[in-house]
Parts: sequence; C-alpha cells; structure tokens
Amino acid sequence: MDQVQGSGQHHELGGIREGGEEVHPEAEGGEALIEILSGENSIGGNFVRIRDGDKTLVFDQGIRFDIMSRYYSMQVTPQGIAELRRLGVIPKQEWYMDASGIYISHMHLDHLGLLHNIPSETRVYLPSLSVYEDMKERWENSSSWLQLVAGRYFLEIREIKPLEEDENGVIPLPVSHSAYPAYAFLYFGREETILYTGDFRVDSFLGEERFLELIGEDLLTYLGENPDVRVDTLIIEGTNVGSNRTPISPDDVANMIRRIAISQKSSQAPMLFTLHGLDFEYAYLILEIAKELGFDCYVASAQIAKLLERVPEPPVEINLVEDFVRYPTMREKVSLEEIGGNSFILTSHREIVDLLRDPSFRPAMRSPVAVLSEPEPEVEEALEYDVIANWLSAMGVQHYRMRASGHYYPYQLTRIMSVVRPKDVKPIHTKSPDLLKRLASLSYGST
Repeated sequence: MDQVQGSGQHHELGGIREGGEEVHPEAEGGEALIEILSGENSIGGNFVRIRDGDKTLVFDQGIRFDIMSRYYSMQVTPQGIAELRRLGVIPKQEWYMDASGIYISHMHLDHLGLLHNIPSETRVYLPSLSVYEDMKERWENSSSWLQLVAGRYFLEIREIKPLEEDENGVIPLPVSHSAYPAYAFLYFGREETILYTGDFRVDSFLGEERFLELIGEDLLTYLGENPDVRVDTLIIEGTNVGSNRTPISPDDVANMIRRIAISQKSSQAPMLFTLHGLDFEYAYLILEIAKELGFDCYVASAQIAKLLERVPEPPVEINLVEDFVRYPTMREKVSLEEIGGNSFILTSHREIVDLLRDPSFRPAMRSPVAVLSEPEPEVEEALEYDVIANWLSAMGVQHYRMRASGHYYPYQLTRIMSVVRPKDVKPIHTKSPDLLKRLASLSYGST
C-alpha cells in the first residue's frame, strides 16, 4: 500500500462506550453504512451489506441451518425459494437491492447459501470456479433443495483473486479454515476501511511455511507486514466464543493421529479418516503423517480426490479407489480388494458408511479404526456426526472424534486484536455477540 488507509489513531477500541452502548457507523456522519442482516446472533447464515456512496457490497449470503432444522426433515422438504425466504432460512429478496457485488468467503453452505436466491443481475465473486463447477454438477443432479444452490443464468460469476485489490476496493486475504479456499475481505471505502473475517482459525494444519507455499500469505501475516493498513471496523466471527469446546490445536490432532497410527500398525488393519470434502489442510496433514510413518494412502471419495489434485507433488503416493472415484484421472486406481493393512483411507462423512457396507472391503476389516473429524458445529453444515458414529459402532469399527475447530479459539483473540488494531468491532457468526465484544475490548486493552 502506498498510502495509509482508514482514519484516526487506534489508541482505544471505538464503537463501545461505557455502559455497553454501541456507536453505529451511520450515526457518525459520512461513513459507510454496515448492516449485519443475518448472522449476528447465530452460527452461520451470514449476510453483511455495506452501503458506501453509490456502491453496495454483500459479504456472504448463507443458509440458516438452525432455522431450517425447525421446519424441515426427511419427510417435510422445502417447496421453493419463496417459502425459504418467508421462514428466514435464506436472505430476503430486498436485501440484494442495488448490490454491486456479492463476495463469498468460502463454500460452506452457511456462507455460500443458495445462489438461485439472488434475484437480479449482479457479480458474484467465488473462492474457486473449479470447486464451484464440481459442486454444481452434484447439486444439479440432486432431487432435493440442493438444486437451488447453483446460480441462475443472469449472474456473472467470477473467481476471487487473492491479495489483489479489485474494482470495488476489496482485497481477498487467504485464511485457514476447514473449507478450501477461504478468504477474509478487506474493503477500502471512501472514508473508512472495513475487514470482514469470514470463518477462520489462527493455526493451520499446514504450518506457516507450507501454508505460504500452497495457499499464500494469510490474513494476520498480511496485516502484520502492512502496518499502514488501518482497520476502522472489524466484522469478526466468534463461533467458539461462549462455547465450552476444548481448544484442540492442529498440532494436538497430528500427535493424536500419530499415536493411534503407531498402535494400529501391529494389527495390519486400515485406518479410516473422514473429512469434509473441502478440508484441504486436514487432508494434506494426513498425507504427511502417512509418509512419516510408512502407511500407504488411498482415497475413496471423488470430491476429496479432486481436492488433492491441487497438490502437484503430494508427500506420498495417492491411490484412488475405483468404485468411489470414477472420473478420468492420471492417478493410479485400485479396487477395494487390493487395500491391505498399514494403510490410510480418506473418505467423506457421507461415503464412509457405503465404504464399510461394501462386501469387497470386509476382508480388510479385521480391526479397523476410524478417525472422524468434526471441525464445524453440527448445525453449521447440517452434518449428523452422531448418526455416522452410530454406524461405525454397529459395524464394529472403533472410532475417535477429532474436534479440532475450523475457527479460532477465544484465548487467541488477544493476538488477533493486536494485529488488526480496529477502532470498532462488530460480532457475527456467534451465539454470544455481547461476550465477543467484551473480550475484544479487554484483549485490545491488554496489548
């Protein structure tokens, strides 16, 4: 940056006066109007609208799965967009009025939402067009409401260019999360600078050097190296704020996997790993541990196989299980019968039950172990972790649940605030917005 962005000195946390009174930016004069229309008191379903002069930007437009679960089940399904809007599951039509651009931070549905819901012509900026096209194919072949995820013909869909300021004054900054790729958005407005974090964690499964090599400079590194960037308003997620979730780090997970794998080696039975189909960082960690401990590596999921195509030189050879990965690829394909002991098998949460049901896999099931990753709250992605765990137990598979979050932990807020140094904080993606504001204020005061 050649000039100092934002305004004012950052010697106190603005936006929160004594007694907890919030100062709204629209009350301050000619600054941008920031509206959190959804997600301020919920985990997921973010919709942030910024009005700045003749420009209107939207950051995320996710599904409220917490509301969806109240009205729908296997027997009761949505009738269409109008009904979902009326119930508050998806954004209202008028929220999109005059939108110059809609920016999606990552491809989890509580942020991506239903692109079919966007009512008029505009530009939509997605983290990855290739990921979108792959997912779009599955959505369009679905017989459920997932058909509505894909966008309509009049939308101009563009791919986000990381670390480049675009025509709207937005710089997408890479962040670590359980969906790849994921971004925070730094917006340089007429009179103030706004940072929207999306979902992010401080510590990556890749480590700092590998993250830089494979993904790029992350949010906190970028801001640390550009101290002239002054953030006036920070819109920050707070998924884990107010939660009693144990703060398990990526290093903790790696060490637990190593211990389980070493103890499993003598049994000559495979280890199964379930992961979200976009969790690139966790998948890469498993490959690294497989190489380190001398395990063969197999992938039994087309989505995960395509995710790992992004690694031109993986740490270990990847074998694809042909019954689960049917698309053409240069990588080696094997049958289930060929999988032996001392092997890692990567599959998705939704495919592990089919894998275990397959008669061809039963000879390898002498004493298998499964590691079930749980990076997100169940409500956020509508995944039924307990149902999957019940199936594993019923089929004689010992399983462990790894709850390394895809979000930062509250104790890391001090570090975040010391780097960002905002004047004002607006919570989102949390059930405890007041607590998050208080912790942010205290964290800032301690730096």
